Amino acid sequence: MILPGRAHLGHILRYVGRPLALLFAWDVAVTVFWYVAHPRWTADFPALPITLLGSAIAVYLSFRNTTAYARWWEARTLWGAMVNASRTLAREALTLLPARATAVTVVHRQIAYVQSLRLHLRRQAPWEELAPRLSADEIEGLRPVANVPNAIHSGTAELMAAAKPDPVLWAALARTLSDISNAQGGMERIKNTPLPQQYATYPAIFTHGFCLLLPLSLVESLGLWTPLGSTVAGFLFLALLQIGNDMQNPFENLDDDVPLTTLTRAIEIDLRDMLGEKHDLKPVQPEDGILL
Repeated sequence: MILPGRAHLGHILRYVGRPLALLFAWDVAVTVFWYVAHPRWTADFPALPITLLGSAIAVYLSFRNTTAYARWWEARTLWGAMVNASRTLAREALTLLPARATAVTVVHRQIAYVQSLRLHLRRQAPWEELAPRLSADEIEGLRPVANVPNAIHSGTAELMAAAKPDPVLWAALARTLSDISNAQGGMERIKNTPLPQQYATYPAIFTHGFCLLLPLSLVESLGLWTPLGSTVAGFLFLALLQIGNDMQNPFENLDDDVPLTTLTRAIEIDLRDMLGEKHDLKPVQPEDGILL
């Protein structure tokens, strides 16, 4: 996640650098052609349709970006619920389960669960993270499993049920376990359900088409300033397009994603502190203005 206030010109140019460079080259080519060949079509090129087209594309991109941001914000909300549910599970396990040893194991398993969920959403192997947190036999049993965090969570529920807590207390524990499962299900829904193809393909086609037409409509009036004017206007549309592309998939391990590493580290610190364990874990610090 890019932190507010950290954007700078270099980052902005890298953000849409390649399409912006291609657009600038196209603008220069159109301008040079106009000065060399003096084509007559530029005088008859209608400016009004380009203006209307740009307005329509801007509205379309804004609507698509609003939808993409809603997905990103829902993903962040679900991880906020996971943080709260993890703390609740640890507190309930330590205060409601009859055996302290079982409660400690539950808390450690929850740490393993959130770490595996982070990697599951990012399509990364979890075994290195799980090695110090789960037994070797359990890890071997998890290797053929498609949904590793769900299997860990199920094992935690079985462990808690085997402790035979009071039925009333078990109802409270079961609700917390359900909250965790519901949060994971929401995250997987976002991960496995992309935006409709119309939101993925049409904005790119319309935006790039508009950028190609823009210098043709401006060169008659701007002349040598066409590359500057067309590139600046095109940058706004290309940036809007890229923002939507980045925000629509919040679990892709990119700069704009929900900071899963930061959140899971915070969960682990909180849960180890609740156990009274000594550790040297520190909150994840931003790197170049980006939280991982």
